[in-house]
Amino acid sequence: MEKKWYVLYVESGKEDEIRKRLLSQGFEAVVPIENRMIRSGGKWIRKPYVVFPGYVFVHVTYNWATYYIMSKISGVIRLLGGGKEPEPLTEEEARLIVFDAELFREPPIIRFTDDGFEILPERFRKLKVKKIDRHARRITFCIKIAGRVTEFKLSFSVEETPPALRATSPKGEAVKS
Repeated sequence: MEKKWYVLYVESGKEDEIRKRLLSQGFEAVVPIENRMIRSGGKWIRKPYVVFPGYVFVHVTYNWATYYIMSKISGVIRLLGGGKEPEPLTEEEARLIVFDAELFREPPIIRFTDDGFEILPERFRKLKVKKIDRHARRITFCIKIAGRVTEFKLSFSVEETPPALRATSPKGEAVKS
C-alpha cells in the first residue's frame, strides 16, 4: 500500500504543536502558513497565520494502527473523510496544499483592471475566488479538501500601476481609473 496525504482534523490553535509531535514520531506532516498582512499603527505589517485552521496534512499509509498512534496525540480529533474510511487528498489537492505550501508564505498580488482583476502568481488562478474584501485586503478562495468544499482566506497586496503607464488627459493630467 502506498503513502497518501490525509487531513487530520485537530483543535484550532494546536496545529503546529501537533505537526511537531507527528514529526517526532516519524510521520511527515505539513501545516501551511501565510504571512498575513495586518494593519497596525497605520502601517501594513506581516504576521504568520495558519492557512487552514484546524487542519494538519499528514503523509501516511493508512491503516488502523497508524490512525491509533495519531489519535493518541492530544488535540487530534479525527481524519477527514466521507464514509467508513478517511478520504485522501487527490494529487491536485496535495500538489497545491502540500507541495506548493510555500505559495502561501507571501500574499498574492491582485491587479485590478477595468473589467475585473488578475491574481499573481499564476498558480492562484486555479483557485475559485468567492470574495474579495478590498478594505481588509482579504481574498476568500474555495477548494475541495478530502471531498468537502473548504473556504480559506489569504491577505493580498495590490499592484499599483506605475506612473509612466497611467492614462493621461490631453492636458497631461492623470486620469482616475
